[in-house]
Amino acid sequence: MKADASVYEGKRVIRRALALIPGLDRLDPNVVTVAILIPAVVAGVSLWQGWWILAAIGAAGRMVLATLDGYIAERFERRTPLGAYLNRIVTEVADAIVLLGLLGQADALWVTLAIAAAWIVNVAGVLGPVAGGSIQWTGPAGQADRLAIVLGASLVAIVWPIDWTILCGLIVVLSVITATRRVSRSVRELRA
Repeated sequence: MKADASVYEGKRVIRRALALIPGLDRLDPNVVTVAILIPAVVAGVSLWQGWWILAAIGAAGRMVLATLDGYIAERFERRTPLGAYLNRIVTEVADAIVLLGLLGQADALWVTLAIAAAWIVNVAGVLGPVAGGSIQWTGPAGQADRLAIVLGASLVAIVWPIDWTILCGLIVVLSVITATRRVSRSVRELRA
């Protein structure tokens, strides 16, 4: 199913750029997947401390590595059963780490709701295959979308104060919309 209304579509651009980098065939996609935790920690700690440039760099790094692992696995036929698990688990943990960094800036309740909503979005996306359908990637608050929101807000915060609690609320609202879209698309697909 097409991943409309989502930053996820930008992965195609990143993949074209990655195709120009020599030596990627020597990388282990599972190691790259685990390495996603490094920029996630950089982003999370930087958000907590108010180091906006580093937060943006961490979020961008997390996005690039999340594209790189899949690119290597697919392009060089390096998929593994372990990789399927690492891809889901590590990205979930990485997302939580990034959003936990907002505890230094936003109301704890809204940060908790944003983390819970992000998890529900991700689960709603991957439940399609359990029911016999396909994974749903639609936004507007998939993993890449949330990272783009955090990245953009971090860049804005360099020059303009941000109310991070409102940003968490925005993530929650967009996540509810996204989860609803993913479930409804899955149900429609399964009925067809």
